[in-house]
Amino acid sequence: MTFDINQPSIQNLYQTPLLRQQLPNTETLNNDLLTKLLSLEYSEPYRRSGTAQKSNIAGWRSDENLLTLGVPSVNTLTKHVANAITFLNQNRPLKKVPAGTGVDMFAWANINRSGEYNSAHIHPGFHWGAVYFVSTGEADKSQPMNGLLEFHDPRPAAGMMVAPGYEFGNKFSITPKEGMLVVFPSWLVHSVHPFFGKGARVSIAFNIKIT
Repeated sequence: MTFDINQPSIQNLYQTPLLRQQLPNTETLNNDLLTKLLSLEYSEPYRRSGTAQKSNIAGWRSDENLLTLGVPSVNTLTKHVANAITFLNQNRPLKKVPAGTGVDMFAWANINRSGEYNSAHIHPGFHWGAVYFVSTGEADKSQPMNGLLEFHDPRPAAGMMVAPGYEFGNKFSITPKEGMLVVFPSWLVHSVHPFFGKGARVSIAFNIKIT
């Protein structure tokens, strides 16, 4: 891109890409995933405490080996995530990723029941993070922030000065929907508000490295 230095011009520096996609026809996929994950939760109740706890507060977190279990529905979801990463790599604003670039990833499940949430965190050592919503439960509509996925402004000093019409320092929230896939840079701080309601908020998270 070229600029005429004699004319005003705007460059958007340090953009943060975030991909959000509602996958099509996911009812069967989600039912299969939910059955498998609830079975894992039942067979491994100890994963609600101790070393299984990372960003999740009181929720259940699976082992990080979901992609090695040979579950067809997990394999199908993994292909959707790989396609999303390919789309992101091919649509970078400045430079294209070289041909032959691949991805290495692993995944785990999170099950949050009423009152459970994930504290603010990042995914160090990786390039992308992703989350797929299998089930959102029956949320209590009287709780306006119920189960929201929230991203924090990555610029540390952005909130120091309020500017009308600008969203410096604000947080960006996404209301989870069953079948929704969200992909974001792994360094972007994010959290999940407490879920209140019946059933469970079930998601699958991915760590992704470009190889």
